[in-house]
Amino acid sequence: MLETPIHPRDLPLFSDDLDRLEKILEIVCRDRGMNARSSEAERLGALIIQLYRQGVKDDAKLLALARAYF
Repeated sequence: MLETPIHPRDLPLFSDDLDRLEKILEIVCRDRGMNARSSEAERLGALIIQLYRQGVKDDAKLLALARAYF
């Protein structure tokens, strides 16, 4: 039997997770005057998901990191 470790980044995101991340994205977009449907917002959303999958689960930390990036 092949044993491979399961990394948090490989776990699925559930609707509750996505709702949390979307709220953070909306806040940063609003702060920056960014269109939530723009390619810039898409990159920001990908960053937020990546941070979350890497273990940043605290909303305040995610928000601070997303604001620092953009």
